[in-house]
Amino acid sequence: MDRFQNDSKKSIMKKRIKAILVKLLKEDSSMSLKYKRILVAIDGSYESELAFNKGVNVALRNDATLLLVHVIDTRALQSVATFDTYIYEKLEQEAKDVLDDFEKQAQIAGITNTKQIIEFGNPKNLLAHDIPDRENADLIMVGATGLNTFERLLIGSSSEYIMRHAKIDLLVVRDSTKTL
Repeated sequence: MDRFQNDSKKSIMKKRIKAILVKLLKEDSSMSLKYKRILVAIDGSYESELAFNKGVNVALRNDATLLLVHVIDTRALQSVATFDTYIYEKLEQEAKDVLDDFEKQAQIAGITNTKQIIEFGNPKNLLAHDIPDRENADLIMVGATGLNTFERLLIGSSSEYIMRHAKIDLLVVRDSTKTL
């Protein structure tokens, strides 16, 4: 008799838990199973191209907007005189050309909603916090870099920083032909 009562209690508990989960899913729209705004970090590397390709596939499956983001790292420009705007303009134009190419590829693949974003600053902070918040992104996609342990110790990996600090989902795309 005890076993029957225990099985009955378990069955009742499972039904209650299922009812609670269904209610929560209906009430909380943030628990959506679809991504709506996918941020893909583009830095010109092969790994970021892999992230872009994966981003296109995810965006197509979810009918999502693809945010193509390039951050020009101003830390590398600290030695350049601040009045020399030519360098900044040249870097911005190169970034625009790269994003134009990626946007065309996305449109050919069937993506109807894209947005290009070019920012100056620290890529880690901008990609983990500022841009996703401002653009209401719900997924960040980045390429895994080929930094070794010593390089990660000195400068840190952007994807690792984003993983630790982003408030939304992150997908780090690796080159499957490379070994760790």
